[in-house]
Amino acid sequence: MVKFYGAHVSVAGGFENAIANARELGVNAIQVHPSPPQRWNSKPYPEGYEKNFIDAREASEVKRVFFHAIYLVNLVTPDSLKLEKAKQSLTHYLNLSARIGGDGVVVHVGSLKDEPDDMKGYKRAAKAIDEILKESDPKSRLILEVAAGAGKVVGSQLLELRTIYDHLSDRDRVGYGLDTQHMWASGYDWQNNLDGIMEDIESTFSFDKVWCIHLNDSKTELASKKDRHENLGDGLIGETALRAFLSRSELTDIPVILETPALKDIESAKGEVQRLREYIEG
Repeated sequence: MVKFYGAHVSVAGGFENAIANARELGVNAIQVHPSPPQRWNSKPYPEGYEKNFIDAREASEVKRVFFHAIYLVNLVTPDSLKLEKAKQSLTHYLNLSARIGGDGVVVHVGSLKDEPDDMKGYKRAAKAIDEILKESDPKSRLILEVAAGAGKVVGSQLLELRTIYDHLSDRDRVGYGLDTQHMWASGYDWQNNLDGIMEDIESTFSFDKVWCIHLNDSKTELASKKDRHENLGDGLIGETALRAFLSRSELTDIPVILETPALKDIESAKGEVQRLREYIEG
């Protein structure tokens, strides 16, 4: 049975409010955007920024905390200015994550739309990650997330992320994040090929290197290449397939985080978390 589960929660009104929201939802794992995801976070977090968060967490049941990187990050871009901003952004997040005893920063690797040579882009991402890790707190961890695959987005196939990983000099602090909707949109059929997908994950990464799972149903069909999350059981993956996935012993120690539309409102989020709880306990 999955031990750690929860949801992406808001920090509106103060970083520590993430813990208040987690307490209201009754979860022991959360993910947050420490800063607005559509804006560059160009400055380090000031000393003491995390104190209220840490105090609130110590009095809560929250055992796992993840950050999600801003959406502007593109580690494969040949644009040196954008790449430098991405490195700076991730370094700030990793340092803050270490300060709170966090479990990792989840990042979308980026898009090859401006880079015609795929391998050159993968190697550029690996070099950037090595530089980010060198500049950030050694207690922090970076998590490369599987993508939905629209356009030339990197990471729609597990091997793409593994290729970047294989070009790293420092691999100990880098792991992977799965997303059920992204993988479905990229052609991974949770309904009819669960065993095959699990074998693919194990042979490509090993589950020891899967540090976070985003659990989402899908508004779009298999292999649609579209990143469109749906509430649990209301989408095209469906309750049966999601329950079967959560029942797998490989997931026991991997935190499961919801990112579904219901999370936009605390009351509907409570129902969504309860549904997740029923899937896990069932």
